Amino acid sequence: MITIQVDEGYAYDFLAILDVKRQKKIPNSEKNFKISYDHIESQIGKEIHNAICNSDEYLKLVTVNKETFDAVEKARYGSISAKEVDELNMKRYYSKVALQKKFFSSEVLEQKT
Repeated sequence: MITIQVDEGYAYDFLAILDVKRQKKIPNSEKNFKISYDHIESQIGKEIHNAICNSDEYLKLVTVNKETFDAVEKARYGSISAKEVDELNMKRYYSKVALQKKFFSSEVLEQKT
């Protein structure tokens, strides 16, 4: 395994993606979610980690990631436009930023154009 430095919003967005895959029962997703969940928790502490994972912001991030995941599946078969997928991806970005701003005072490193 390799560890890279990312901002907190990015880390929780990644965890939310793994959460969606876990809910969809994609192979190895439960294991991958648990590894990342524990790794993030070990860095920021159990109390704040639990508060984040039980927050409306994280729930919204999981929901928008599920919508984005489903949209990409639809795009694969041509039943949704690229514009609709892009709009969901931006919604995902704004949800990630909102989570980071609520729980952390650090800079958001990712910028969208």
